[in-house]
Amino acid sequence: MRILSAKISLLYIILIGLLTSCSTNRYATEKNKETSISALKFLDDYALPVDAQFKGTAVGGLSGIDYDAKNNRYFFISDDPSQFSPARIYTGNIKIQNNKIDTVEINGIIPIHQEDGQEYPKYGTVKNLKADGESVRFNPINNQLIWSNEGERLFKNGDSLIIQPALTFISSDGKFLDTIPLPKGFYFTKGANGPRKNALFEGLTFADNYKTLYASLEEPLYQDGKPASFGFGGAITRILKFDTKTKKNTAQYAYNLGELPIEPTVQSDWNVNGISEILAVNDHILLVMERAWAKGHDDHTYIKLYLVDLNSAENVIKNESFVKNPPKILKKKLLFDFDTIDKHIDNFEGVTFGPNLPNGHKTLIFCVDNNFSKIQTQQFFLFEVLP
Repeated sequence: MRILSAKISLLYIILIGLLTSCSTNRYATEKNKETSISALKFLDDYALPVDAQFKGTAVGGLSGIDYDAKNNRYFFISDDPSQFSPARIYTGNIKIQNNKIDTVEINGIIPIHQEDGQEYPKYGTVKNLKADGESVRFNPINNQLIWSNEGERLFKNGDSLIIQPALTFISSDGKFLDTIPLPKGFYFTKGANGPRKNALFEGLTFADNYKTLYASLEEPLYQDGKPASFGFGGAITRILKFDTKTKKNTAQYAYNLGELPIEPTVQSDWNVNGISEILAVNDHILLVMERAWAKGHDDHTYIKLYLVDLNSAENVIKNESFVKNPPKILKKKLLFDFDTIDKHIDNFEGVTFGPNLPNGHKTLIFCVDNNFSKIQTQQFFLFEVLP
């Protein structure tokens, strides 16, 4: 009986070991399964009413969007530089039914605080102070947000205004926590060195379980060459990689921007093709949104989505000038052209993964910065991700 009992015990231990091993392997497989995108399918669009308001603020200028899956809530950053209301991030809900956007609801405000604990004052009342929020990302592990401030570089009537850009961590209620030190060459200057006006950190995304932060420049640094233009597709901008724990910049990558797709009617005005947002698909693949606009064609924005793989990419962190030292650029693959949709395409600046569809596929949700204009539309687009 003791021998039989011992055999049964041994078999039990082996069985438990096998089950545990299978369970562990299955968990590891599920955990390590990478998100992939082979194509996108447009599902629906939605527009907020013109002059939408929430608690006395104008809901507009939504330059960034992020999704908190655990709490089924969204964060929207407004690029209002405290001109209409104090600098802010909205919270809200996007209800999706039958693969359509049923409603977009704003239900909260997070005031953005400075390091001294104060909200940003009305724009223009303090000369060297401006909040220009362009992107926002939420970290559910520490319940913190990071936002990008594009700053200001302005020369007018012999006077100059330099407000340095920033990547800033804040609490979920908007309190200042910390900033990421900018690398050499990324500070505004009065000369042809550093970033251009209104062309800095438009894109942010976390990766590697929130251990890594990527930040993209909209247009090239002065020392990296000319910006994109009609007939010129050789502009090269940068995507930066940061360690979120140490706040150190560990890598930089060279990204080639496409040419401006249409000729502007006024060459000296603001014409642009640049990176308006990035989103990590997995730990080494980024979705890059290029946004182009040309003076004289104000009613249409050109949006193209690309995929880039950072594996085996050249780290150009020590390359101080692409003009002097041409880099090896990232290989990019066109994923989707918004001009293939028979819809009005406005100034898209934000993108996030949303909830899964009933078929298990992921969603992508895009939002528009309407510039607080009565002739622009605060749009949201819903896409299905085809793996």
